[in-house]
Order: sequence, then C-alpha cells, then structure tokens
Amino acid sequence: MQLMSLCSRRLVWGTLLSAATLVLSVSCLTGPRDLSKYPEAKNSPYKLPWKDGETRFCVQGNWGIVSHRDHGEFSYDFFMPVNSIVTAARAGVVTRVVQKHTGNGTNKPNNKVVIRHADGTFGSYLHLVKGGSLVKVGQTVRQGEAIARSGNVGRSMLPHLHFHVSKKGGETIPIAFVDVTEDRGIPRMFKFYKSGNRFSP
Repeated sequence: MQLMSLCSRRLVWGTLLSAATLVLSVSCLTGPRDLSKYPEAKNSPYKLPWKDGETRFCVQGNWGIVSHRDHGEFSYDFFMPVNSIVTAARAGVVTRVVQKHTGNGTNKPNNKVVIRHADGTFGSYLHLVKGGSLVKVGQTVRQGEAIARSGNVGRSMLPHLHFHVSKKGGETIPIAFVDVTEDRGIPRMFKFYKSGNRFSP
C-alpha cells in the first residue's frame, strides 16, 4: 500500500514537473523577442482575421516552437475548424488565390489568399480548404469582409489559419492587432483571443 502511494506521489510530481517545464519553455523560448520592433496596437490597421465576436486559440505565435523562425518569424497560427470563415485583417486588393490543393504533410502544397495593402505590404492567409476562396484576384476587399474558408491543407498538423504580413520580398514583418486588448496587441501561444473585426459594407 505504501509502495503504491509512493508511486502515485512520484507520478503526480512528475506530471507537475513536466507541465511546469512546458510552460517555462513556451514563455521563455517563444513569443516576441524584441517588443520595440512592434507598432503600438492602438494605431494598428490590423484586426484578427475571423468574424467579430468569435474567440480563437493561438496555436503558435511569433518565434514559435514548431516553425515561425527566420524570415517567417512574425507569423500567427490560430486554431479553426475546417470551413470556418476567414475575414480580411486589413483592406486591400487580392493579388493571389490558390485553392486547388488537398492533403497535409511536410511537402504538401498550400492553399492561400494574398492581399496587397495600401502601404505595399501583403497579408497572407494559408492552409485554406480546397475551393475555399471567396474572392478573386484583382478584387478589392474591406477589413472584416469574408475572404475564404479555413482548412488543414499544406504543411499543417491540425486545422488552423496561418496569417502573416510581409514585405514584397516575402520577409514577414512585426504587427499588432488593434482588437487584441492584452499582450500589447500581439497574440501569444496557448492563449484565446476574441475578434472585433466587424465588416461594415
């Protein structure tokens, strides 16, 4: 009986230690490395890329564990069930639509919608479901407008939306979201965020 009790205590402490190690790793090894690079959230032209009032889980933020390193450092992954509505984080003109692919894995091609903003940057929305685009190349979209349906296509381990903003060369740039009221407007891994991205026709 005492042996079983000792084993149970060790199992509990081992589990707690593993959980603490995971939390410490996430907080120390991921997330924004230099907050001075980010614009202030209150002046940001970006809102979370899903419907107003909906809450989503940030699977991976900037400088993540699985990816989001080097030129892709300033990217975000948000969990979304397949076929969830994706909305424009910022107004612009659609420059690219890819929606023919299926399947996921390390070398699987991706589906995406890319929107050019007024300042010449590009917002990219990835892992969309096959045939999931709701817009066409050359179309002007407003912030909050439905542009696609989410999926689990390409280099993806679970249904989610990958979003980043980049310069013309493809390097991601740091952004904040005006509707993220905590964390200086920068979504963090393993936290929930509610969108304020309302479309006004």
